[in-house]
Amino acid sequence: MQDIILPEIIASGIYNSRIIYKNKAFSQKRTTTMFEIEIPVDDEGVSFIDDDNCPVNANTLICAKPNQIRHSKLPFTCYYIHFQSTSGILFDKLMNFPNFIPVTNHEYYLRILKKIMQHNNDGSDSDYIIIQSLILDLIYNLEKESKKLINKKNATSSNKEIVDRVIKYIKNNITEDLSLEGISKHISLSPVYLHNLFKASTGKTLRDFVEEQRIKKAINLLTSTDYTLTKIAYECGFSSQSYFSYAFKRKMKTTPREYVKKVYGQYDV
Repeated sequence: MQDIILPEIIASGIYNSRIIYKNKAFSQKRTTTMFEIEIPVDDEGVSFIDDDNCPVNANTLICAKPNQIRHSKLPFTCYYIHFQSTSGILFDKLMNFPNFIPVTNHEYYLRILKKIMQHNNDGSDSDYIIIQSLILDLIYNLEKESKKLINKKNATSSNKEIVDRVIKYIKNNITEDLSLEGISKHISLSPVYLHNLFKASTGKTLRDFVEEQRIKKAINLLTSTDYTLTKIAYECGFSSQSYFSYAFKRKMKTTPREYVKKVYGQYDV
């Protein structure tokens, strides 16, 4: 097991940009030399860390690491602690934290930082022990919050990959069975799960998306070929010409023949 090397508190307190940067829209860019953990007080401003940024709000804790470039869109008010940690298990954990961590209990983190500030100002041996216990508690809980965020991002990424696969399959197999059950079987997911995932990701049901893609292809065939409506219906995966015409009019507010007339303005098909 790695050694736990306790961090060295360098500074703690309250930061208020209105006092430091009067009438300025942004703070100056600077390179951090230590860990900086901040819990905003107000929902104002934007925090920038390297290429990452996040609107400042009381439910998002900021965790900047050494050698990052940061600045803020003002105003910005927060409680903060700055501390040194250069090796060991705590250092490794801190370096893996996201720059911006949504927290579920703002008051808890605010209370922790206030207590650290209080005991850091007193400076006795007992205060040092209390501060270290508070920091360990803080890091432990932030690690749990970080894992939640990372797991959520991984799940979102995985869901996007699934939806992208479904969309690619639909576009490449527009004449095939593209029912919810058929697609679910192809990608080995339950119909209910796929329906909910696709709707949450795209805002559309799978059925509506399939019909939308079929009509897009139909529009292309209507305006670039002399196919009959029956052939176009087949080429686009509709069960019949009559259902194709019905679905087309429902979506486009006009019939296929009327659509072509409007496009070319001269002939019927």
